[in-house]
Order: sequence, then C-alpha cells, then structure tokens
Amino acid sequence: MGMMPTKTATYAAEGLKYLQLETLSGDIELIGHNENNIRVEVFASVRGLFSFFLFREPVSEFDPETHELSISVVNESLRILSKPNFFNLYNWVNFQKTSFRIFLPKAFHSFCKTYGGSISLKNLTGNHTFDTWGGNLTLVSSQGGFLGKTMGGKVESHQCSGQIELKTFGGNILLVKNEGEIRTSSKGGNIKIGGHKGKINCSTWGGNIEASEIVGDFECNTAGGNIRLKNMSGNVGASTKGGNITFEMAAVHQYAWFDTAGGNIRATLPLGSPLDLEIAAHRIYHPPFQNFNGYASRRSLQGKLNGGGPNVTIKTSGGKVTLANTTLQPPQEPFYEAPVVENSNFVQETPPSLPKPAAQRPKSTQVIEHIPPAFNLNNFFFTLLFCLLLGYGLSAIVYFSLEFVNPISMPSAFSKGIFYSNIANSIATVCAIYAFIHFFDNQIRYTLAKYAVLLAITLGFVFIFQILVGIFYWNQIGVKDFTQNANSRGFFYMLLPSVVSCTYFFYWQRTRQITRKISEQEYQLLNLEKLKTKAQLNALEARINPHFLYNSLNSIAGLVHQDPDKAEEMTIQLSKLFRYTTGRNDGHSHTIAEELEVVKSYLAIEQMRFGNRLQFAIEVSPALFEVKIPRFLLQPLVENAIKHGISQLLENGEITIKIAQVADFVEFRIHDNGPAFKEEIGGGYGLRSIRDKLNLIYRDKASLQIQNDSYKAVIINLPINHEWIDFK
Repeated sequence: MGMMPTKTATYAAEGLKYLQLETLSGDIELIGHNENNIRVEVFASVRGLFSFFLFREPVSEFDPETHELSISVVNESLRILSKPNFFNLYNWVNFQKTSFRIFLPKAFHSFCKTYGGSISLKNLTGNHTFDTWGGNLTLVSSQGGFLGKTMGGKVESHQCSGQIELKTFGGNILLVKNEGEIRTSSKGGNIKIGGHKGKINCSTWGGNIEASEIVGDFECNTAGGNIRLKNMSGNVGASTKGGNITFEMAAVHQYAWFDTAGGNIRATLPLGSPLDLEIAAHRIYHPPFQNFNGYASRRSLQGKLNGGGPNVTIKTSGGKVTLANTTLQPPQEPFYEAPVVENSNFVQETPPSLPKPAAQRPKSTQVIEHIPPAFNLNNFFFTLLFCLLLGYGLSAIVYFSLEFVNPISMPSAFSKGIFYSNIANSIATVCAIYAFIHFFDNQIRYTLAKYAVLLAITLGFVFIFQILVGIFYWNQIGVKDFTQNANSRGFFYMLLPSVVSCTYFFYWQRTRQITRKISEQEYQLLNLEKLKTKAQLNALEARINPHFLYNSLNSIAGLVHQDPDKAEEMTIQLSKLFRYTTGRNDGHSHTIAEELEVVKSYLAIEQMRFGNRLQFAIEVSPALFEVKIPRFLLQPLVENAIKHGISQLLENGEITIKIAQVADFVEFRIHDNGPAFKEEIGGGYGLRSIRDKLNLIYRDKASLQIQNDSYKAVIINLPINHEWIDFK
C-alpha cells in the first residue's frame, strides 16, 4: 500500500473462524498464510484543506476524537470497524482514508465492506463476502466460495477455484485460469475469460464478451455487444441482441446454441463429428457436407450430420451464418465437473450441472402477435391519472409561459374554462390510446405510421370533447368577452394531448417488449432446465454393470453343455432385461408393476448364477401396482444387496423386497441377510445414482435411508401423488 502501517496488531487465531471488516474509505487486502494467528496492518492517510486536497499525507497515529478504529473478538469472529466522527469539525475539511492489509489462516471465512476502496483476496480458502461501492475486486490463487460486488470498478479472478459470484455495475471483468462454477455480470463493461475449467454464466448489458480455452459449460449474453469464443469444449450458449458472434468449437459435449437479434454469426464446428444442426438466418454459407440427412436451403438448415449427435442451434433474425470445419483438437481429459464447496451458505445453489448425453436444445420461442388486453378498471384509472397529470402539467407550463411573455387580463370564468378543457383533453387522450391499442396497433406494421395514426385519432377525440366543452360551458359565458390573442392559444392545447398520447404509447410499447422478452427468457430457461434434467436422468439410467454382463455370459457359456434348458432360460431372462433397458420410450417413469418385472428378470439371472445361495421374495399390495415411480429405481439397490451381501455368504442368502403405503408415501424396503453395510457403501455409484435421481425428480419430498442394525435394509419413501412430467 506504498507506506508504513499506522498500526500493527497480532491476534491468536485459536477459536476464531470469521473476520468481519468494514471501513468507510480505504482498500482491503486479505492474504492467507499457514500460521495460526491474524496480523492486522492498518494504513491511514489524510487529504486535507491545507494541501488543497491534492496530496495524501500519512497519519502516524489514530485520534479517537476524529476517527474511530475498533478491533474486538466476539464469539468466533474478529470484528474490525473504521469510521470517522462526523460530529467533529476536523472531518469536514479533512478526509481520512483507512486501509487494511490482513494476514490470516487460509481456512478463515470473511465479510468485508468498504465504501470507497478496492478489495483484494489472495491465497485463501473458505467462504468470503465482499462489497465495495466504487473500487476494484481482485481474487488471486484462492479456493472456496466467493460473493463479491462493486458499483463501478473492474473485477479480476486469477487461478481460483470453487463457487464464485462477482458483479460490477459498469466495470470490465477478467477471469484467467479458474476452475469451478462462476457467475459474473456487468451492467456495461466488457468480459474476458481465458483457460477456465468448469461452469461459467456471464452477462453484460452492452459490452463485448471474449472467451477462450474453456472446458465445461459456458453460457453468456450481452444486450448489444459482440461475442467471440475460441477453442471451446463442452456445452455452450451465447446470445446478443444486436452484435456479431464468432466462435470456434473443438468439441460439442451435448449441445451448443447461438442467437443474435440482427448480427452475423461465424461458426467453426467439428463438422466431421455427428451433430444435429438447426440453423436459421437471412443467408447461410457452409462447406459441402459428406453425410447430411435433412432439409437445407439458403435460409434454413435442419437435419442430422454424420448420423446425428449433440444439438447445435444457430439463429439470427437478419444476419448471415457462415460455417467452417474446425482444425482444433478436443481435450483428451473428461469434461470437467465443478467441485462441491462445503459450507458455502451464501453462494446460491444453481440448477443441476450440464453434463448430459446427446439431447436437443429446445427450439427458440416464436414471437407471438400481441393480443389486446381485456379491459381492466385499475389499468384504466392508472392511464387516466397518467394522462391527466402529464397533460395538465404540460398545459400549465405552456399556458403560464405564454402568459409571462405576453400578459393579458383574464376573468375567472376563462380560467375555469381552461380547467374544463384540460380535463376534457385528458379523457380524450385516454380514449384515443385505448382505441388505438385495441383496434389499430396490430393492423399497422411500421412504427412511424403507428404514431401518425395515433396523432390523428387523438386530434379527433380532442376535437369532439372540446366541442362538448364549448356547448356546455363556453356558450354559457360568451366567447366574445375574450381577446383574439387569448383564443389563438387553443392551437397549443389541441397539440398537447397528441404529445401525451405518443409519450404514453412509447412507454406502453417498451414495457410490453420488456415483459415479452422476460417471458421468452423464462420459457427458454424452463425448457433448458427441462433438457438438463432429462439428460441427467438419461445418464443415470444408461449405466449397465459390465461385470454383471460378463458373469451372465460366462454362466450361459458354462450351462450350454451341462444344462441347455437352464442356459436357454437364462438367455431369455437376460434378453428381457436388456429389452427393458434399451427398447423403451423416452419417459422416465413407469409403474411399480413394470419396475418389478425388471427386478424379477435381474434376480432370476442372478439366482441361476448363485444357485441355492440366493432366494428372494417380493411383497407388494396389488393396489400399488399402477403407482408411477422412476425407472430403474430398485434394480441398483438389489444389485448392491447381492454384491455387498449375498456374495459374501456361502449358503442360504435371502433378499426381501417389501412395498407398502405409509400415509401419503410409498415405502420400499430392500433387505438382505448378508454382512452389515460398510461405512463407504453410501458413496458407491448405485446409491449415489438413486439419490441424484430422487433429488432431480422429487427435490426434498423423497428420502433414502440406510438401516444398518439387526435388520439390515435400504429404505426409500416416495410421495404417492407426485405430479409426473416425463421429458419427451
């Protein structure tokens, strides 16, 4: 920080977990170290009247009369507060800046806030929340959970990992060589990302987005800037409202989508790989395809390339799309999955991660023609109040401005007539707006024509209402009593309602567009979430234990000569099991009866292998046969019972499956009489896949328990009246 510290203090870290720091004006730097203490360095300086506020002078010691600095230990937290005493006249002409450099154990959690400085975190783990109103945010070589916000400074993250959320209201964002899950946004700055592994979601209102060397899931959007992506591998989504998009994909994991409202898109894709293409543009340029099955024209291209695979959607409403074949090499390592960060209670949980099998991204929503809303009394009074206030205000400004320029004498009756005319103009404006929106808006294509028609309708209604005012008021008092100069002002009052109606229509049109865009984005996010869930369920169901297949085929081969009938029966059961696994529809639910057929086929095969070592029984009420449950829910549990229980016994192995209704739940109990479960059983793929599947489908409404006492069992409880949505 460029000078000697004003104050230095060291505190034992024993029993402490948290750092809470707040300063009004100053920088904050947190540095992790391996020592079991906290070293606080305080740097104070002042910019005062005597130096004409040009130079900042260091402060040798703190004066408690002018500036408060408190450092205290409260429970498990070290609390530091720095603030000036504004009741002291000294602080009215001198501005003190108090900065902090703190060395603390790496695993500490922190909350930091400054109203005028920058914040830097280095070599830390744990969870950290930091906030500044105008300074920069910097993360370096840290791991954990991070939630940061700045009102206008730039944001940087270098070689960090974990769950990171960073926001700036105007500055640029730079992310270099990070890992994990990052969400970042800027209200107008540029975003640059390089060398990331994991998941990124970034957005900016108008800046450009540039990313390269990304392995994992990447989604970005900008309100009007350009997007440039290089050497991307994984799942990618990019959207801009008017800029151009240029991207190079080394490998598409499951999907990629690119959308611009009017710009051009230049796409470099692995065209030699299997892809599902969905492209729409004003003009499409692409190299010759060797193996394409679908529809292709100058403006649309839809079909399967090289047999079909991951979905690639590219759309621009007015620009052109240029396709090229990539020369980049896809990564040899598996697609990256972000690590789970423990205790990150301030980092919002995001939707399930994107790794998934080949699936199509939902088609972009079509723009639906506006249907005039039904009459609403609240909206009518709001419109009336808006037009009344704005119209009356504009009328008053013009009227009194002209009166100041050329004052005349007016009787009170004329002022009352002006008041009635303003009321009539406001009502006429409301009628004109509602008539135009309901009867003419959808019939007119061009914006200028809309405003011209609205002007004409408004003038017509104003003319009609002013005639009524003239009949019921002006004729009663006699227009001859007023000067020609006063009557000539009526021209301005006839035009003002047209200004009001056009202003309101502009506001209404923008509000409608924003609402429609939000609805379209929510619909896209809903479809994308649906797609993610479908892909994850597919992944959980697609796994077939190769050892089971290997053992079954060996058993069949051994029985062919010894017992052909038994070999034939085992082959039929194996065929039936694989028919359930592969020859199915796209739904992810079926009835309990269908699930039991899968389990019976599996157990029949295993019973032939184990002989007298395995006996099984299934107890279920017929009333539950038609209850829907997730596909392949019980088979992995039965497989675990055989692998960890029955296979350890030399004889008399038993597996019992009990299914019963308990209140509003269906309870499944899978019991075996083998040895007790080992501690690591909960981390195996079988139980982990079941937990993931239940979390995806039921969220927190379902449960899985492992009972490891004298009656060993795995117990699942599912809500019986769950509303199923099968992702087709």
